[in-house]
Amino acid sequence: MSPNASLGAAMFHAALLMLMLVALAIFVISRRRAAGVGIGDGGNKALARAIRVHANFAEYAPFAIAGYILLALAGVSAGFIHALGTIFLVGRVAHAAGLARHEGASVGRAIGVAATVLVLVAAAARLLWDAFG
Repeated sequence: MSPNASLGAAMFHAALLMLMLVALAIFVISRRRAAGVGIGDGGNKALARAIRVHANFAEYAPFAIAGYILLALAGVSAGFIHALGTIFLVGRVAHAAGLARHEGASVGRAIGVAATVLVLVAAAARLLWDAFG
């Protein structure tokens, strides 16, 4: 069964986010092994940051994926979903890189926050428009 273009766009971006989650999990595992820590962060700041990068991603990615799917089901164009998906992915990569390298504020984190908020608000606004418009 071949999906329509909008659903295909949602599936594509969902798959990329799933792969990024796995990559971040592997990063945490490698930090755990290097630090000799089985659970928690063992007081290791680099491991604590890696865990937080993974957790932060896991907190936001499911909402983006749900938004893509709902937008596709509502018949929103594949182009709109691709635009949201690309902005979100770039933002999440920037955020992960910024948070992994800096404890405080960073350009990557700022880009990531802005991209995440933009995509979630745009998706929510479009869903509300389609639901009540």
